[in-house]
This record gives sequence, C-alpha cells and structure tokens, in this order.
Amino acid sequence: MFHITKNIILFTSFSTYLFASPMNFIKIENPDGTELKFKVTKNTNHFFDDILAEERALQNAIRAKKTASTSNIKYASRDNGDSKEIIQEAKNHLGGRYVWGGTRPSGFDCSGYVQYLYKKEGVNLPRTAMAQSQVGKDVTTDELQKGDLLFFKTTDTRNIPITHVGIYMGANKFIHAASKKLGIIVSELEGGRYESKLVKAKRVI
Repeated sequence: MFHITKNIILFTSFSTYLFASPMNFIKIENPDGTELKFKVTKNTNHFFDDILAEERALQNAIRAKKTASTSNIKYASRDNGDSKEIIQEAKNHLGGRYVWGGTRPSGFDCSGYVQYLYKKEGVNLPRTAMAQSQVGKDVTTDELQKGDLLFFKTTDTRNIPITHVGIYMGANKFIHAASKKLGIIVSELEGGRYESKLVKAKRVI
C-alpha cells in the first residue's frame, strides 16, 4: 500500500519500509536493522517497478546472508578455548573508541566489535545486533557461560526490539562497545543499569 504525503511517498511490503523522495532517492529499512540507499535511474514511468525489483533483490540477499551466517556458526563444548580467546582479545581493546558503524580496531560500534572478535575465531556473525540475536542457541541468565552474547533494548527511539549487544565474561560482567562517551568498557549485568534492558542471551560457540 502507498502512503503519500507532501514530501514523502512511503511503500510498505514484507515488513520492509521503503522511503521515496521526490528526487527518486530511496531508503529501504528492514526489521533486522539493515538499510539500503539508492537512486532510481530508470524512466520514472517505471518508478515503483524499480522499487519492487530492488526490494525483491534485497530480500533475497538478506535471506542468503542469514542462511550463510547460520551455517557458519559452530558450537563447542563447555570447556572449549574459543570463548577464552575471544574474551582475551576483547580485553585488548578496553578503552577503545566507539564509532557508529565501526567494524575495525580504530573504532567499533557494539555489533561491529562482536562481529570482529568472533570472526577472529572463525565464527561469522551478521553485522547488526538485531541480526546477531537471530542466530545461535537461546540461553537463560542462569545458564550463562563465558562468551555468550547478551542482547539489550537500550533505547526507544529505534523501532526494533534489539539495539545493543555485549559479550558475557563471567562473574556477572560483560564487555561491550557502550557509547561514544564511554567507548569499550566492562559493565555489570545483574544489579547494573543494563539488567532491566536485557532482552535475551545467545550461545554461538
């Protein structure tokens, strides 16, 4: 269905939101937090045909990425050393910079930090916290082990259920790229400011 306002045309389908400006610039926002921006270049008579084609291509790409990411997840025994290696490498970045969209040691956001650390151990995770929360095995807080991922809803300004991720270190602590102000820090889970914001925990190694 199309919703037309003075300046914006909004098209919605398959739980994906597409925003079109009068200049034919398009932004697609998906439920998992992924975005695609582009400009329609074909004849304007095919404007919405182009939108639908781009949406179908994006949906196919997202499905393929999720399948590939899930198939690359490896599970290990309780005493496996991968989680120790991940946590040790995570500690090496303590005090590092937080950069929105960052995926490198020069600056990480929360999910970029997690993705980087796990990739060094051969575990390929999706890019966003929302997408990362869809892979692995659900665990309760009583079952938490070192290396498990913690997912939070830290803000109401974004219309998605997961906005932040960190790595459980044991002893009620987790490490994460917290914010531009704080950078990469260690926080307490129970009894801390994040306890009420916890949505779920996942085990991917």
